[in-house]
Amino acid sequence: MGRVAGIEASAIGCNWSFAPIVDINYNWRNPIISNRSFSSDPDTVLEMALAYMKGIQESGIQPAAKHFPGDGVDERDQHLSFSINDFSCEKWDETFGKVYQGLIDAGLPSIMAGHIHLPSYEKYFSPELSDEECLPATLSKPLLTDLLRGKLGFNGVIVTDASHMVAMTSSMKRSELVPQAIAAGCDLFLFFNDPDEDFAYMMDGYRNGVITETRLYDALCRILGFKAKLNLHKTPKEQILPPKEAAMAKIGLPENKAIFRQVADKAITLVKNKQAIFPISPEKHPRVLLVNIKGVEGGFGKMVAGSSKSAIEILQEQLTKKGFSVSIYESPMDNILALPDEEQVQAIRNEYSQKRPISDLVGQYDLIINVANVHMSTVQRIVWQATKGTPDIPFYVHEIPTIFVSVQCPFHLADVPQVKTYINAYDGKQDTMEMLVEKLMGYSDFKGVSPVDAYCGFKDTYI
Repeated sequence: MGRVAGIEASAIGCNWSFAPIVDINYNWRNPIISNRSFSSDPDTVLEMALAYMKGIQESGIQPAAKHFPGDGVDERDQHLSFSINDFSCEKWDETFGKVYQGLIDAGLPSIMAGHIHLPSYEKYFSPELSDEECLPATLSKPLLTDLLRGKLGFNGVIVTDASHMVAMTSSMKRSELVPQAIAAGCDLFLFFNDPDEDFAYMMDGYRNGVITETRLYDALCRILGFKAKLNLHKTPKEQILPPKEAAMAKIGLPENKAIFRQVADKAITLVKNKQAIFPISPEKHPRVLLVNIKGVEGGFGKMVAGSSKSAIEILQEQLTKKGFSVSIYESPMDNILALPDEEQVQAIRNEYSQKRPISDLVGQYDLIINVANVHMSTVQRIVWQATKGTPDIPFYVHEIPTIFVSVQCPFHLADVPQVKTYINAYDGKQDTMEMLVEKLMGYSDFKGVSPVDAYCGFKDTYI
């Protein structure tokens, strides 16, 4: 996976990747790493991260492991709020520390510092600090200089996470935090608020001694050394950023697409199956209803999703090719919310007063597949369009064969413990959805083993 990512990234001019993500999924409610972390097990995270680092370096890209000192403990989003890793020093050493030490020992060239607090180690190195004086890692000398550089022996480049995230910007005035990030031990400052203003803040920090001459020289040497490691001083510009035709010739190569399918084949996980439903077939389940389950659709999520086909559209296409008659459920709430405000209340009343008999649903479909495409960013969970009685919520698990598939967050079983068959696909891309259909129809076994507790620690999710 790392090798293919490196091939395609280098084709469009990239030479540095903010990956692998080496956070550990200890809290299923964490909104940032639900489908970005390799596992909830430190050994698995380290094994996967080492393999990813090796593969991407073979393709000429240098990796940056993130987000030091480690996300996945808190359930808040540092884009919007503070985030704390509250592990003791001993527990951190056994988990996040073990992962970072293993990568550093293997030659990790760069690390992204996260806007994440680690009070145990801040106070270990600076016992005089009060709770109020503790800072996120990007601004903390105890965490970057004493822990990362000192105790762990990291000698590579440190870059901040995005400098407009609230966990950083709400820690102190921007005029203070810009130079403080460098003074604390970061070598590179990621993104501007306003370029001229931020540059002035950085210069002021240098002039007034927040950034010392020694710290500036140290950061400069690391940056130049990192560029030399990438051979940027010897590589012609046209070789760094090849022409479009040459770049596109390396994107989506058949041999790489074959790897996508291999990854999907080994990853898709049948988490729960309490009913004799497989294999599905046009003979047993000729009429299929697909129900799209969404979260809050913010602007950033839409930007990341792009304009490609949705998972549910791909599923409809693939199941239809296999001979099923497939419909996509249209939530009446989508149509109601498009009405003028003054008409919405009455329309909702009408919808609730005219619920369909269960026999209508059972008589119309032989199988319902709920497809959850919720990114879990910004502390999101599933957003049910209606509170009861409509196909949005799989209340009908005892009435009609039902399969629930998540194509993003692996923890949706907490919200639908009643479903008898639950699958984590981890993404909704073309190759993954094609492979999912192969498994639903019994042409391929479910090979995935859940890297996290997909039951979320609840007893009722097993029922």
